Amino acid sequence: MDNIEKFNTIATLAVANYNFKLQEIKFLAEETNILYKLTDDKGNPFILKIYQEDSCSLENILMEVYMMELVSQKGEVSVPFIMTAKDGSKIQEIKIDEDSEPKQVVVYSWLEGKELDGNENEERFVQLGELTAKLHNATYGATVPKTFSPKRWDSVFYYHQENVVYKDSKYQHFLTKEYHDIMDKIIPYLNHQLSSYYQKNEENLQLIHSDLNPWNILVHEKAMHVIDFGDILLGLPQHDIAILLYYYRYEEEFNYKEVQQLFFKGYERVRPLPMFEEFDLELLMTARRVNFLNYILTVSEDPSNFIEKSLLRVKEFINTYNPKI
Repeated sequence: MDNIEKFNTIATLAVANYNFKLQEIKFLAEETNILYKLTDDKGNPFILKIYQEDSCSLENILMEVYMMELVSQKGEVSVPFIMTAKDGSKIQEIKIDEDSEPKQVVVYSWLEGKELDGNENEERFVQLGELTAKLHNATYGATVPKTFSPKRWDSVFYYHQENVVYKDSKYQHFLTKEYHDIMDKIIPYLNHQLSSYYQKNEENLQLIHSDLNPWNILVHEKAMHVIDFGDILLGLPQHDIAILLYYYRYEEEFNYKEVQQLFFKGYERVRPLPMFEEFDLELLMTARRVNFLNYILTVSEDPSNFIEKSLLRVKEFINTYNPKI
């Protein structure tokens, strides 16, 4: 049984556990997880997600469900609704046969919209600031269940079982001595700085999305939705802000300072901006860039262009702020 056939079987078995009559099932994508679009006999669409074991543990899925329901209960941010199965559960564990590994499956309501990427304008950037602030309001003060151990962005490589691969021999034909020199020096510095945010702000930590990017924001007419809560971490609102602004920091079609000002304008309509300096945003964006400089080696056949551009931007941070590395 090939992968697609296996996923089709898992999806079909999972759907049988819900109280709707399936009319159509359509494979959408195999990315970090496997996605299907479902349509019931009344024409209602849904998203079915099959989680991959190597990318998401059951605890991570439970945290995702917990945060999405927390945000949904506040009613100010549009997020997918998690469908409940016949037995009252939110997460299905599906096995094809006795010898196969179980797969975790969740079904969400379908949200109409296009990715924000390619649909940005001044009004949307202000709206994005408002949306992010409402998202932070939704989780502010919420107690994290003791059974959860959410990730913390207290080091450059903060994902569970994330490997530092840039020293592996098989990647060296892409890398220069300068690459190694910069990574070897900047990573310990960033780790120290990232850890300090937690040491100084333990009482201000809250659950955040941590992957607000133009592909995880959908826009439809005047509405804006947030999707993909799979990278939740316990952090600070400025972590989310820096991650979002990262995607516009060096985009040639946008004036970064204008984007930043529009975003901040929207955010402050809802809640005060957290206390941070421009240095903090630049450092957090640099930490994300350094993480990607390592990660790109594992997912790209030719990461040379990304490495060249990103290394230049890390050097710009070093030259601008003169960190003691």
